[in-house]
Amino acid sequence: MSTLATPIAAPGTALPPLAKEITQRKIDVYSGVKPYSIHTDEAWARRKGFKAPLAQAMMSTAYVSELMTRFLGAGFVQGGRMSMVFIKPVYVGDRLTVHGVVKERRAEGDATRVEVEVWCENQDGDKTAVGTASGLVRSVA
Repeated sequence: MSTLATPIAAPGTALPPLAKEITQRKIDVYSGVKPYSIHTDEAWARRKGFKAPLAQAMMSTAYVSELMTRFLGAGFVQGGRMSMVFIKPVYVGDRLTVHGVVKERRAEGDATRVEVEVWCENQDGDKTAVGTASGLVRSVA
């Protein structure tokens, strides 16, 4: 009889949320500081119609990856998938919270794929990104 290497949460189970403060320093480190960038040049961002510099969408993806790695560990790193849609800008000064809810578990080879509905929201509760992420939980003999 085999057991799972990691317990698998049942569908409907919420993952512990992950909160991130979006600072200009984090954005600068992520992008590299560049003139005429909506990410790192505040004057340019305002000139282009934004209230402040924007975090790169891929930062949100990185935070979803962190949430999934905390949940599934190597099962996300080595077997993970993700699909995201970015629906609202994330600005300097925002507090971004990443959420996940287990939607499905299904057999995949010698493992179980755990599908998670994921989303990011700002401090006002507005969703900024939505999608799905999944990873594998392997059985051990």
